[in-house]
Amino acid sequence: MSEFNRQRAEELMKRLGGDGFDALLLFPGPNIAYYTGLNIGLSERLAAALIPVEGKPTFIVNQLEKELRGQTPWFKDKVIWLEHEDPIAILAETIKDRCLASAKIGIPEEAPWGWVNRLQAALPKARLVDASDHIEHVRMVKTPEELEWIKTACHIADRALETGFSMLHTDMTEADLSDILTSEMKRLGGEQTFPGVLFGDRAALPHGNPGERRLEPGEAVLVDMGCTVHGYWSDITRTVFYGEPSPRHRKLYEIVLLANRTAFEAVKPGVTCESVDKAGRKVIEDAGYGEFFIHRLGHGVGLQVHEHPYIVMDNMIRLESGMVFSDEPGIYIVGEIGVRVEDTVACTQTGCESLTKFNRNLLVYPVKD
Repeated sequence: MSEFNRQRAEELMKRLGGDGFDALLLFPGPNIAYYTGLNIGLSERLAAALIPVEGKPTFIVNQLEKELRGQTPWFKDKVIWLEHEDPIAILAETIKDRCLASAKIGIPEEAPWGWVNRLQAALPKARLVDASDHIEHVRMVKTPEELEWIKTACHIADRALETGFSMLHTDMTEADLSDILTSEMKRLGGEQTFPGVLFGDRAALPHGNPGERRLEPGEAVLVDMGCTVHGYWSDITRTVFYGEPSPRHRKLYEIVLLANRTAFEAVKPGVTCESVDKAGRKVIEDAGYGEFFIHRLGHGVGLQVHEHPYIVMDNMIRLESGMVFSDEPGIYIVGEIGVRVEDTVACTQTGCESLTKFNRNLLVYPVKD
């Protein structure tokens, strides 16, 4: 992976250099992992990567991280700070030593503001500038290798859903189905997992957690789940019915499915994120349920299950081939039902490809006591 990380970093630094930046400063989180190969989470101990446009990159880490956690980032140079020392002062001195004390230094949106404020005070002539647009753009456009990892994660989610839905039975709890889906994703090779399961009227809670609610005939079963492969996420939601749904619930499902398909057909290189949201949203609004579609149409999918690009009103970013995101319209009527149909999709040179393949048609599973 270190060569992959180096290539992506070089691409980013070329963009930054063209925009007048002199260096990039990354802190723990997905971006330091992506652009250096060092996977380290945020803690009270400062860790950072300083990557100049011209010159040698270096890590600034506590003595505990001297061995870089046994990982193999594409560069190994490091400045070590000890427990009794002020890491911000050492970071500032490192920046000065690289002749960057008056430089334009890019930082990501997740940079801890306390550290950044103290660093700015220590380097009054430096310009610490949000470089998120450049940082996220490189990550938004997936390489063929990244696309294959996401496709594999999507395939695992598809297969796990088949298994989970086949085991629906009366009195099963949301937690029971969540456990089945988690075990199946891991059995099939998933790394991290998330299994959201909601029954009946609880499906109207978009971010509800699986609980002890028991399944009854005629209820909707909403599952929002995904897993990682090589750190890359899949994300899929299907709403199925356990026993025959009411005509009203059938109608709601068909509206949401049409919104999903309409948004899918709107995807192609050059269109804005906003236009795709509008396409799917118009279907639900025209059917009279616009007030019950309470979130954006989608979000980017990659190293994070929610990342750029966001498929939402007023986002004028234009889609490019290789961008991966969710297509997930929904209708949520509190106290009655929630319906969502979500796919992980990729913008291609000619349109759109769905990376999740599980059946989107209205599915009714037999009642089993």
